[in-house]
Amino acid sequence: METCVICGELQDTKHFPKYNICTTCHDLLEDLMSEYFLRTIRHKGSDVYQGYQRYLEKSSKYLTDYKKIQSESRRQIREVGDRLHSEMESSGLNQRYLELLLKTLEWLKATPEFYNYYFKEYYMCPSCGSSIFDHFEKHEVGDWLLISCNQCGTTIKKYYSPKLV
Repeated sequence: METCVICGELQDTKHFPKYNICTTCHDLLEDLMSEYFLRTIRHKGSDVYQGYQRYLEKSSKYLTDYKKIQSESRRQIREVGDRLHSEMESSGLNQRYLELLLKTLEWLKATPEFYNYYFKEYYMCPSCGSSIFDHFEKHEVGDWLLISCNQCGTTIKKYYSPKLV
């Protein structure tokens, strides 16, 4: 069995034919790419590659800074003596999520060709050929965000986006 190119864990499913990426990292990539996809089509794709690079740099810096702030806050909590709360913060799911998200961002930054690979089928509507940069609509249906062509109604891409309580 292959290992994931992002986190190094065993790859359970082959989500992308050209890349060995586990399900966890695939889900994180979907989250990152959905946000970027929406930004890109809103800006009609002008200078998409440079925009993508800026997006990765800003996201990586934000997560690195966020982790530093979180680390300092845990130390402060320990100094105050709230050990239980400190352990919940440091060993909770959010910490693992942030670490994996940062790894995923770093991998994307080092692998910019993945951008073209991922989006190769989404530049134009497969049904009518309209540019998705000029003709798109987004709809929320339950926990899903759907991107569709506003010329013919074909769904181009759908992303899972549950509401946080």
